[in-house]
Amino acid sequence: MFQSATLTFEVSDDIVSLTYTGVNMSGNQETGTTKFNPDGKEHPIDQAPGVMTVSKWVGSHILETVARKDGKVIGQSTYELSSDGRTLTAKMKGTDASGAEFEQVIVFDRK
Repeated sequence: MFQSATLTFEVSDDIVSLTYTGVNMSGNQETGTTKFNPDGKEHPIDQAPGVMTVSKWVGSHILETVARKDGKVIGQSTYELSSDGRTLTAKMKGTDASGAEFEQVIVFDRK
């Protein structure tokens, strides 16, 4: 969960790269990049052994991702670009590293 964050997306035909920087709920700076294969097939996450993700486009403006470990859903996210392209709504829910469930919605303004 974040107090503040900036997202940068790079979209190609077969990969969506999401780079984030921000301040987490503990006040610490975080940064990282996640790559999604929006083909509707399972793909491993290099940074999380045993976790598989399925990502797909739901229409032209929504990217949906589900993460599973041992067949159990541990996280879900959607990234929806508004029809005017000015805002991105990120909805995330899942289980954090301590086992606590979380749900967060962040609305980003386009720079």
